[in-house]
Amino acid sequence: MKAMFDAPVRASAAGLDRILTSGNPTLVVFEQADCEPCRSLRPLLDELAREFRDRVLVVRVTDAGQGWLAARYHLLFVPTLLFYRDGCECARIAGNPGPVAIREHLEWVLNGEVPPNPAEGPRYTLSARFGPARDAPAASAGH
Repeated sequence: MKAMFDAPVRASAAGLDRILTSGNPTLVVFEQADCEPCRSLRPLLDELAREFRDRVLVVRVTDAGQGWLAARYHLLFVPTLLFYRDGCECARIAGNPGPVAIREHLEWVLNGEVPPNPAEGPRYTLSARFGPARDAPAASAGH
């Protein structure tokens, strides 16, 4: 029996492996709490979870700022959307491409026929900075 969720599942990095090994079609969104593009994506994720509730699991991973997680999933930006079919990543979008591109990718994950065009338009990405911030070079004195 397949679980049906009409809202995005919030998962920690530790719980993500169990979700992905289930083999269910899954959209995983890596985000951070202080990311404005991530916040703007959340209402759409709620809508998609309701629309695809019996076909695709929508998962939000909110601790994408952990360095080991970023390295493991090769995250360069937040939000990053990963599309899984049969437990394997089959597509990835960095940023918030909008509802049309995400729906097209979800339909492709389900039917597997013709891959959608790469997401077009502004991505609204926030460059993810993992690790300690570097200090700016000191200004030279003596002018």
